[in-house]
Amino acid sequence: SSICGTICWHPNGRKFLYAAGASVVVCDLADPHDQVFLRGHDNDITCLVLSPSGRYVASGQSGYNSDVVVWDFESKSLLYRLSEHDHGISSVAFSHDEKLLCTVGYATDNKIFIWDMSNGHIVTVSNANPSPCITAVWGGMVRNVKRRDTGHYQLATAGNKQLALWSIDPIKGEMESTKVAAEGRGSQVRDFTTIAFSEDLETLYAGTSSGDFVVVNIKQKAMNMTIPATRQGVRSLLTSSQGMLVGGGDGTVTLFDAHSMHDINQTNVGGPVISLCYSPDHTEVLAGTSNGFIRRLRSDSLQGRLVCENHSAPLICVSFSPESSERFATLSHDCSMRVWDATDYSVITSVFVRDAGTPAAMCYTLDFLLSGWSDGRVRAHDAETGKNLWHIDNAHRGGVSALQLSHNERFVITGGVEGEVRVWELRSRELVSHLKEHSGAVNSIALYKDDVHALSCGRDRSVLCWDLSSHVQRMGAINSVSLTKDETLVATVGQEKRLTLWDLRNHDPLSVTNLSQDGSDEAMVVAISGSGKWIATGGTSQLLKIWNTRTMSLMTAQEGHCGTIVDLKFSPDDKQIVTVGADGIILVWNLYS
Repeated sequence: SSICGTICWHPNGRKFLYAAGASVVVCDLADPHDQVFLRGHDNDITCLVLSPSGRYVASGQSGYNSDVVVWDFESKSLLYRLSEHDHGISSVAFSHDEKLLCTVGYATDNKIFIWDMSNGHIVTVSNANPSPCITAVWGGMVRNVKRRDTGHYQLATAGNKQLALWSIDPIKGEMESTKVAAEGRGSQVRDFTTIAFSEDLETLYAGTSSGDFVVVNIKQKAMNMTIPATRQGVRSLLTSSQGMLVGGGDGTVTLFDAHSMHDINQTNVGGPVISLCYSPDHTEVLAGTSNGFIRRLRSDSLQGRLVCENHSAPLICVSFSPESSERFATLSHDCSMRVWDATDYSVITSVFVRDAGTPAAMCYTLDFLLSGWSDGRVRAHDAETGKNLWHIDNAHRGGVSALQLSHNERFVITGGVEGEVRVWELRSRELVSHLKEHSGAVNSIALYKDDVHALSCGRDRSVLCWDLSSHVQRMGAINSVSLTKDETLVATVGQEKRLTLWDLRNHDPLSVTNLSQDGSDEAMVVAISGSGKWIATGGTSQLLKIWNTRTMSLMTAQEGHCGTIVDLKFSPDDKQIVTVGADGIILVWNLYS
């Protein structure tokens, strides 16, 4: 997850949670196949929290339906849907006794709600302070001058270069805020990013974008110390009786002594540290980075290992190796390619490409990765080591838009933004053939087994079968094309929002099927199973749809993505489908026939 503070380690010690698109994913640290998806949102999740005992999970989202959803962890069921905010949720937090939930809205909403967890009703509401407010955290009960707990709950909020402490009376439904005083006259104004109470609740720590954290005395309601911590801003904080962990924008996790506030250990996890959470016994920490890595660290030595990784931007395409159903590769807008082991979802190889523009297409074999880029180059990388093997300069003026490797792996056929289809010999990287028929960008290419005949489709509303015939749809640009293994049928989808099945021996289509009843679903990708029994489509409806090839009837439509599905592939054995979306999520589906 690339969202601040959205990784949670459950008190049972076995499970951890993170936000992925519109879903909350519950994972098992020991079994990568044990995943449960909590689906109750229709847009990206912006904040996630687990209650202290692990009984409740709360998640908030952005968008028009800016709901907060409270889940029962044990049954994995939706408990409450809280729908009072507008535009989006900045922060959610449970009180120490799990009786109250605080939700903070975006700046355009500017509201703080306190909710009763026994019935899901509103306890009180107030305008945000500071405004806008970006984060909130509970601090036990308000204490009197003798430092004894009163009946009022204590809450801290941060935002707009200010900190505030709240006193909340749940009986009367009242909440009052007090601004935290700055260090003194002429003190430097800081932009606060994250806050956390000390274990004894007498101190509040506030991380800043300038790379230090401020120490606030709760009794005095004043800042009394500033500690330098990191070079590129404090992104996360974690406190315990032994010390405090600070996650930095420079990729560092630093351990500070709880009493002297001196740094005693540090490690670098390779990306801005946006989430830190303790194991139940506080001996370990899960550290999440904005570039898609989750690492498990010892809380004293900070030594650890990788738990999982993912892309940090929307996906573009997925490709299975023809030789195996156990490996596939993905390409993302973060300019990275990853080769995955489908048996345990681990990453075998990661490739990061710099100064190449935007990636557009990719093919994968067990030996190498081929990719096309907006700078006009075709690049080859070793599939095991990620090493750059070679590239073809100026493959297409304006950029490569489609790419397909031949079955004999001797040549690659590429499509360009300006409509050219070109064939390249792999060994010499020389241009073998230049085919110019499309008048718009080439969106997809498919090859026959004989590696002599090719299909291409594009934004010029045409499907071209090279050396055979041309089939043209006049309803809109064609986004994707797929060919059956026996090479008798072709399926296309495009802006006409229909699934069309062709026999290349006939000019007219065999069937034309509406993808949705209201005509709102534009499919971006189509794939035919190896057996030819099923056709899979994905697109703007965010649904994976499976069709019966013989009857062209819809067999199932599955939810999972919260963004447009941009690519999908059947595994070579037809037992799984992998979908990738603009939401940055990779989903692996089991196919039962």
